[in-house]
Amino acid sequence: MSADELKEYLSVAVELVKEVGPAFKDGFWRKGRFSNTSDFAAEDKLGNEADCVTAVDRYIEKTIFARLRQIYPHHKLVGEESTAESGNGYVITDDPTWIVDPVDGTNNFVHHFPYTGISIGLAIGKEPVVGVIYLPILNELYTAARGSGAFLNGQKLPLIQPPSLTSPTSLSQCALVSEHGSDRSLKTMESRLGSFTRLLTDKQYGGGCLQNLRITGGACPDLTLVAKGSAELYWECGPHVWDFAAGVVILLESGGAVFDGAGWWGTDVPAEERVPKPLNIWNRKIAAVRYIPDLPGKPGSGRELQKQLVKELLEIVEDIHYTPDGVQ
Repeated sequence: MSADELKEYLSVAVELVKEVGPAFKDGFWRKGRFSNTSDFAAEDKLGNEADCVTAVDRYIEKTIFARLRQIYPHHKLVGEESTAESGNGYVITDDPTWIVDPVDGTNNFVHHFPYTGISIGLAIGKEPVVGVIYLPILNELYTAARGSGAFLNGQKLPLIQPPSLTSPTSLSQCALVSEHGSDRSLKTMESRLGSFTRLLTDKQYGGGCLQNLRITGGACPDLTLVAKGSAELYWECGPHVWDFAAGVVILLESGGAVFDGAGWWGTDVPAEERVPKPLNIWNRKIAAVRYIPDLPGKPGSGRELQKQLVKELLEIVEDIHYTPDGVQ
C-alpha cells in the first residue's frame, strides 16, 4: 500500500466526516431536520437501557456507506448501527474494510455532552491504516494515515511537547481514561469497579495509586486525549472495533503505542509470560499509552517506559470475556 493511496483514502474519509458534520450538529442541538423529538427518535439499542441509538446515528451511517459504495464498490463496510442490528454477523477478511461509528458516545450526544463525534477507520489486511475522528461540537478534526503522522486541525500530534510532556515511570504519575461500558450485569460491573479500585488504591495496599481516572463517555475522545498528550493511558475491555479503529491509527502516528488489554489480575499467567502483547483490533480489549520522550542520555527509553506502564496496568486489572468482532 503506497503513501499516495493512503493519502487518497484519508482525503475521502475527511471529506465524508465534513459532509455529515452539519447533520451531526443539528442532531446534537435538536434543530433543522432533527428539531422534533419524533425526528430525533432516541431509543434503547437492542433492548439495553444503558445504550441507545438515534435517527442521527442511522442517517450518518447510511450517508457515509452510500458514498463509500459509490467510490469503492469492492471495499467491505462495517458500521456500528447496521452491524449491531444484524447481530454482529460479519466475517473479517484482508480486503480493504471501512469501519464507521456514526456517533461515538451516543449517550453523550443525547445528553448534550460535547465529547462525541464521528469515526471513520480503514483496515487493510485486518490492520488499521487510516483514521479520522471528528468531534464537531468541539471543532476538533483528528487525521492520520500510516507513516504520515497524526494531526489535530492540521497541527501535528502530540500537542503537548517536552519539557511539559514528561516521561512517567509509574502509574502514580499517570492519568488514565476508561469507560464503565454498556454491559451493566452485576458480574461485569463488579469486575470493572474492582479494577478501577485497584488502579486508584494506594500502593501500600496493593494498588497502582493512579494519579487520575477519567471517564469521558466515548472511546474516540479517550484515544484523542492520549494522542494529544492530555492523558497517559487508555484501557478498556468490551468496546467494538468501530469504537477505536480510527483512534488506534491516530495514536500510533502520534508516537503512542497500543497493546492487548486483557488483564492478568486473578489469573495464573506465569511472571515470565506477563509481557504486553500486540493489539488485535478485533478482540475488543485495548491498552494504549501516549508518546513518551526518551530519558536524557537513554535512546529508546521512551518505548521501554510505554511497555513498563502498560505492564503495571495489566497486573492490576481484570480481564472480561467478550466475543471478538467479525465472528459469525
